Amino acid sequence: MRIKQERRDGGRAPSMWACPYELTKLEGTAAVKSSKGYGYSINVSPGGMLLLLPQKVGKRQVFEIQVPSKAKKRERTKLVEVRWTQSIPVSARVNMYLVGTRFLFEPPAH
Repeated sequence: MRIKQERRDGGRAPSMWACPYELTKLEGTAAVKSSKGYGYSINVSPGGMLLLLPQKVGKRQVFEIQVPSKAKKRERTKLVEVRWTQSIPVSARVNMYLVGTRFLFEPPAH
């Protein structure tokens, strides 16, 4: 029996943005590791975006990403959840990761 794959809502528009992100991972039982970097958007829809990231993330991982806002001419913070990920070998020792995400909600502005 085949499991029906979840389909995305709406169409996707190409995008080419460098988006700062902050990722927090649990390491062991008490340690938390935080890392920052830049992800590169490939496309975006009302429900999520496809990113190219320099580090591995787990399915269902939630993290913050800064997305350019056309209307406000500044970046907006979005919380995204990883839906799937795929490793892309760049060289013998370096991988990049295609990451399909969905938007959870926008945190309130400070």
